[in-house]
Amino acid sequence: MSAAQRYAFGDFVLERSQQRVRRRDGGALDLPPRLFSALLLFVENAGELLDKDALMRALWPGLVVEENSLSQVISGLRRALADDSHDSRYIQTVPRRGFRFIAPVTALPDAAATEPARGSQDRTVGASIPSRRRWLRLAMATGVATAGGAAVWWASRWASRADAAPHPATLAVLPFKPIASDARDELLEFGMADSLIARLSTVPGLAVRSIGSVRRYGGADQDPLRAARDLDVAWIVDGSLQRRGDQLRVTARLLRAGDGSAAWSGTFDEKFTGVFEVQDMISARVAQVLAPSLEVVAGAHPLQAALGGTRNTDAYQLYLAAARYAQDMRADGLRKSIELYKQALELDPGYALAWVGLAEAHRRKLFGADGLPSEVFEPADFSVQRALAVVPNLAEARAEQAFKLYWFDFDWAGAEREFRRALAINPNVAVAHFGLASLLLNQDRTDEGFAQMRMARELDPMSPVLNTLEAAYLLEAGRRDEARARLNRALDIAPRFWLAHCTLGLLLFADQQPDAGIAEMRRAVALADGTSRPSALLAIYLARLGQTEEARAILSQLLALEKTRYVPPTSLASVYAALGEVEPALDALDRALLTHDTRLTFLKDDPRLAVLRQEPRYAALMRKLKLDRFGAGLAPL
Repeated sequence: MSAAQRYAFGDFVLERSQQRVRRRDGGALDLPPRLFSALLLFVENAGELLDKDALMRALWPGLVVEENSLSQVISGLRRALADDSHDSRYIQTVPRRGFRFIAPVTALPDAAATEPARGSQDRTVGASIPSRRRWLRLAMATGVATAGGAAVWWASRWASRADAAPHPATLAVLPFKPIASDARDELLEFGMADSLIARLSTVPGLAVRSIGSVRRYGGADQDPLRAARDLDVAWIVDGSLQRRGDQLRVTARLLRAGDGSAAWSGTFDEKFTGVFEVQDMISARVAQVLAPSLEVVAGAHPLQAALGGTRNTDAYQLYLAAARYAQDMRADGLRKSIELYKQALELDPGYALAWVGLAEAHRRKLFGADGLPSEVFEPADFSVQRALAVVPNLAEARAEQAFKLYWFDFDWAGAEREFRRALAINPNVAVAHFGLASLLLNQDRTDEGFAQMRMARELDPMSPVLNTLEAAYLLEAGRRDEARARLNRALDIAPRFWLAHCTLGLLLFADQQPDAGIAEMRRAVALADGTSRPSALLAIYLARLGQTEEARAILSQLLALEKTRYVPPTSLASVYAALGEVEPALDALDRALLTHDTRLTFLKDDPRLAVLRQEPRYAALMRKLKLDRFGAGLAPL
C-alpha cells in the first residue's frame, strides 16, 4: 500500500510531496531538508521506538557521523515544533536507546481539508505504511550493521519522487586533458581535479574519490568510462584545458558512468588569474545537476568552494607541486614537498589547505624518513593550528590533529573523538577513516575497524599505502586471501613501493615460503629511501630462520646509524627480541617511550615483541601507555 501524502498531528500538517510542514494557523515551518526527512521518518513510524543507530543510518546513509549530529537534528525538530524535551508532546527520549514520536498521527486523504486533526487515536499511519514499519522493525531486531542497507531503504522511500536519481551519488574527477599536447601544464591538469575534489567533497551525501585515486588517469588518452569502472563510481567529471600565457580555456563534462552520456558540459575562457572562478562555476554546476540524488536540494547547502583555498595563482601552483612530491612517501620527495609548501605559504599565509599539506608531509616522515617524532609533530602541530585559525572546522586539519593525539600524545580517547569530529564535518576525508580504522583495530574493535579501513580505501582506491596497510591488517587477522587481493592491487598501482614488498614478504612467510619471503624483504630494503624499517624487518626474519650472523650484522648497521640520526627504538627492540636479547630489547622500548616512538601504539599486539610480554618492565610500559585496558587487537608490519 502506498504511503499517504499528508499527515496531521497536533498543531501541524506534513505534506510529503511539497516537503513542507504547515501550522494550524496556515503558516509554514522553515525546516532544512534533513530535519524534514527526520520528521517524516518519525511521523511514518509514530509510536515506534527508533534506536539511535537506525536513525543515523537512515538520515546519513553511507556516511559515518557522531551521535552529536543526531542530537542536533532532534534539538532542531523540537525547537521547530515548540516541543519540550522534559514534557514532550511530540518526540519522547528513551534514555540510552533512542526516540519515539508520541503524538497521534492521522493520514489525510489527498482531498481532505487541510486543518490538522486533534485527538484522533484510531486513524494512525500504521495502517497506511505497513511495508515501511515492517522494514524498521526488522532493522531494529537484527541490528542492521551496514550503511548500504539503510541507503537502499532510504532510496526506496524517495523512489516515487519525480526527481529521484537512478544512480548512487559517487563521483570521480579526472585530471583534465591537454587540448594541445605541445603546450601541456601537467600541474594545472591535476590541479583542476584536486581543486574540484576539494570543493565537491563538502557536498552532503556525495562520495568523492580522492586526488590520489585518480592520479593515474592523467594524459590525453584517458578513458573516462574505464576510470569509472576502476573507481566504482556512478558519475565522472572530465575535461580539457589549454593555457597560453595568461589565457586559459577549460571545457568540463559531467558524465553518467552507465552509458557515457553527458548530464552537463560547459566551456570557459578566462585569464589564468580567473582559474578559481572557473573551478567555482564547474563545482557549483555539478552539484546542482546531482542535487536530486543527494540528501539536500539544490541551494540548501552552499558549496564550501573556497574552504581553505587560495586566490593566489603562484601559491596554488607551488601547492600542486608540493602535493605531487609527497605522494611516494620517500625521504627526498618529502623534503622537496615541505620546501614547496613553505614557499606557497610565504605567498599566502592564509592558505589553510597548504598548512594541512605541510602538516601531512611532516607526518609522512615518520615512516618514509625515520622522522624523530618530536621533530615531526612540533612543526606539524604548528601548521595544523595555523590552518584551524583560518578555517576552524576544516576536516583535513582536524584529522591531522587527531594523528598527533594518536601517534605522539598516546591519547586514545582524544584521538578517536577528533577523528570522528573530522568525519562528521566531511566524511570524504580518507585519512580520517584510516586513522580511526587503525585505532579501532588496535583496540579489539575489528569489525568497525575493518569497515572504516574499507571506507578509506573506497575513497582513495588507487592509494598503494591504504591498500598495503589494509592487506597488513588482514594478514594479521588471518585473512590471507583477502590480504593477497589487496596487496596485489597495491603492487599493480605501485610496483616499487617498499612497504608493499615488506608486506608481501610477510605473506610469503605465512604461506610457508620463507626463501621467497626473505627475497621480497631484501627488495624492500633496496627500494626504501631514508627509512630503516625494512632492514629491521629483514633482520627479524633472518633471526627466525637461524641466520643470526647476518641478522646481527644488520643490527650493528642500525646501531651505527643511530649515532648519526634517529632510528626508531621499536625497530631495534624488535631485532633484539628476535635474537633473544631481552634486556637490550626492553632498554630500547624505554627509549621509545622517551622519544614518543609512534610504533608504541602497537606495543600490545606486535607479534615481533611477543617474547617480551611476560616481562615486568613490559607490563609496566603497557600500564603507562594505558594499553592494558584494551583486548587483543591487530598490529600491521
